Amino acid sequence: MKNTKNTKNLVVVESPTKTRTLKKYLGPDFEIKASLGHIKDLPKSSLGVEVEKDFAPQYEISPGKKKVVTELKSAAKKAKEVFLATDPDREGEAIAAHVADVLRSSSKFKVQSSKFQRVVFHEITEGAVKAAFAQPREIDTDLVDAQKARRVLDRLVGYKLSPLLWKKVRYGLSAGRVQSVAVRLIVEREREREKFASQEYWKIQAQLSTTSAPGRHLQGLAFLAELRKIAGKSIFVTKRLKLFAGSYQTEKTAIGDEAAAKKIIKNLAGRDFVVASVDKKKVSRAPSPPFTTATLQRAAGGLFGFSGKRTMRAAQALYERGLITYHRTDSVHLSQKFLADAHTFIKKEFSDRYLPESPRQYRTRSKVAQEAHEAIRPTSIGLQVQSSKFKVQNLGRDEERLYKLIWQRAVASQMAAAVFDATKIGIKAGDCLFEANGSVLVFDGFLKVYDSRREDEILPELAVGDKLNLVKLTPAEHQTSPPPRYTEAALVKDLEKFGIGRPSTYAPIISTIQERGYVSQEERALKPEGIGLVVNDLLVEHFPKIVDLKFTAEMEDDLDEIAGGMKKWVPVIREFYEPFEKDLRIKDEELRKKDFTTLEKTKEKCPECGKLLVVKLGKYGKFLSCSGFPQCKYGRPFEDKDKDGEPDKVDKSQLKGKCPECGGEFVLKDGRFGKFIACGNYPKCKFTKPYLDKIGMKCPECGEGEVIVKKTKRGRDFYGCSRYPKCKWASWKDPRKKSLRKKE
Repeated sequence: MKNTKNTKNLVVVESPTKTRTLKKYLGPDFEIKASLGHIKDLPKSSLGVEVEKDFAPQYEISPGKKKVVTELKSAAKKAKEVFLATDPDREGEAIAAHVADVLRSSSKFKVQSSKFQRVVFHEITEGAVKAAFAQPREIDTDLVDAQKARRVLDRLVGYKLSPLLWKKVRYGLSAGRVQSVAVRLIVEREREREKFASQEYWKIQAQLSTTSAPGRHLQGLAFLAELRKIAGKSIFVTKRLKLFAGSYQTEKTAIGDEAAAKKIIKNLAGRDFVVASVDKKKVSRAPSPPFTTATLQRAAGGLFGFSGKRTMRAAQALYERGLITYHRTDSVHLSQKFLADAHTFIKKEFSDRYLPESPRQYRTRSKVAQEAHEAIRPTSIGLQVQSSKFKVQNLGRDEERLYKLIWQRAVASQMAAAVFDATKIGIKAGDCLFEANGSVLVFDGFLKVYDSRREDEILPELAVGDKLNLVKLTPAEHQTSPPPRYTEAALVKDLEKFGIGRPSTYAPIISTIQERGYVSQEERALKPEGIGLVVNDLLVEHFPKIVDLKFTAEMEDDLDEIAGGMKKWVPVIREFYEPFEKDLRIKDEELRKKDFTTLEKTKEKCPECGKLLVVKLGKYGKFLSCSGFPQCKYGRPFEDKDKDGEPDKVDKSQLKGKCPECGGEFVLKDGRFGKFIACGNYPKCKFTKPYLDKIGMKCPECGEGEVIVKKTKRGRDFYGCSRYPKCKWASWKDPRKKSLRKKE
């Protein structure tokens, strides 16, 4: 019988999808198995870090991974060599190290260290894979140490700080080194919005047209010009607000009310509108760099409404199919091969005119070079979405849309600049100066494949001294606007700008803070919830370093320097932990729960004992409680105010009747998934039923049910039919707004 022992090489990757792709390139001499992510981690039931022994992590086999580990051990024992082909970043390096440790330390299936080889590729293509296997290396211990430091640091913060929050605020809360900073950004922005005093101002637009003239271009065309100056002085006032995370520019005019606008219009009656200046110049616009993780998440969020998590899930699928390069990167570098392929492709498809004078190289802004060496790009520039070869991939709609976006951005980054004829026209009328701005695309350049233009305002050909026809003058009221709430894309942009987190952490951070109830989504914007405000304020006041932008960014730099071999991980952790642990002991003695769960006092008196009511934070949000608690246990749901400062309307007809289990009165409560009706005799009676938060219109699909407001598990509001599951209509958008538009 033929002995088949030690005839194959074992390749260990993270995911089954990557396994299937690699099999096409490596052939029958390789057996490929997936670790299904990390096989070792810190225990969930204890700290898992030996603080007194240089913070040594106590890794154990992850729950549910024993079968995977057994299969890896069996395969490794029989293999000639073991190739560790996990992802090319810190997490991938740590997985490779953990796999090697487990296989080396097994008594029954012990594998010799000489068998292990580390292979790294940034794209799953035949050329890249074979090149990586031709030049294997050892495990990079600096990268492993950086991942170890991050894991230990996050565990120390989370495991030590979270119990304090349980004791002083509410059970089940958590704090995190990076997530808490993200929450702070959202909270600070909300408070800046609340402080902002909106002001009325007016703009005046003139609709003008030209008279026909021989040889002139686009004569008779109507166009718009805006009032910019009166008596030589600009009427625009720009104010830059200092924000917690940067600044925000607001602009208004000196026309403060309708009366002032009407006076200006009256003074313009009968005035000639004459062209005073024509400023023409050619403007070129260069393409943007290829995508990084952060810019991809921002673009997919803006164009498709994707969350960061959804974007990364689609990118992961594309990477594992071998269609794009590694998707967790902050580099904008492109390989020489891609630059050459792009040059050939652009020349063939669009002509030499669309090529820049030399290939475009972009500089990465990071202080320390990261593990991933390229931007996100297609692995084959010739593979377009519409090609038959692409269609056989059978990708989902998300993956297809994201691939097209990545392809367009990468190809466009190597194309010539777009060129515009930009025109600014000054128009005098009395002592008023109006301005019209327009542009005409002369050469599309990179816009041929990645068109991100707004619609151009096309102006007629005019000369100084030309008289114009006034069609109408239109005054328009405006309000100065507060800084906008963060969207996921805007939050990722600021996290990246301040050096908070890294490409692999953006999407999980934003998901976590929503799942924990610290933040909810309102029309795609992130809004802090009561519990988020309370936890943030506690951390800002008592653990300022944990939520300090500069300190957190410096810690990220330290982790990068550990990865680059410039620092050792234990001293970095010790420098952070010793003062942190001392603060924890002091604050555990100092802080009192009532200082955080009582949010505000009211002027309303308790109907049972006459003491003032206070707003408190409970398990499911705000509620009104007697300040005499625990002697007086009166409490009721807190009524939030709407935009006009009025209490949210409650349908009291739903509270009529008696509890079917004990005969008690019904009360309205706020829960994790919104309002619900409960028996007033709780906790003795735990009967509940849904509260239908109606908006006053019938379901647009079935016409029978009422449209009601519901909440997702992550706290985001949406609209659904009250007849669910018979009618499954649902929408993120308020259907009342659509109805109003139709009426108009």
